[in-house]
Amino acid sequence: MTTDELLSDLRDSKTDLARVIEAVVRDRLPFIVVSSYAVKAWKEREPQHFAMVTEWLAARNVVIVQV
Repeated sequence: MTTDELLSDLRDSKTDLARVIEAVVRDRLPFIVVSSYAVKAWKEREPQHFAMVTEWLAARNVVIVQV
């Protein structure tokens, strides 16, 4: 899945996962730091979108660091 396709899919999401992808692309981040609460909420509210995002991040060697 391309970045544009992923962002298009995430536009209808009830989460802020699109902002995560935009930040990774814009700042070329090797990792993102998010609260464990946010990760839990993403998994509960939008499990398919969260799975797509984690796959996209993994394909680009970007790690999610939970705090």
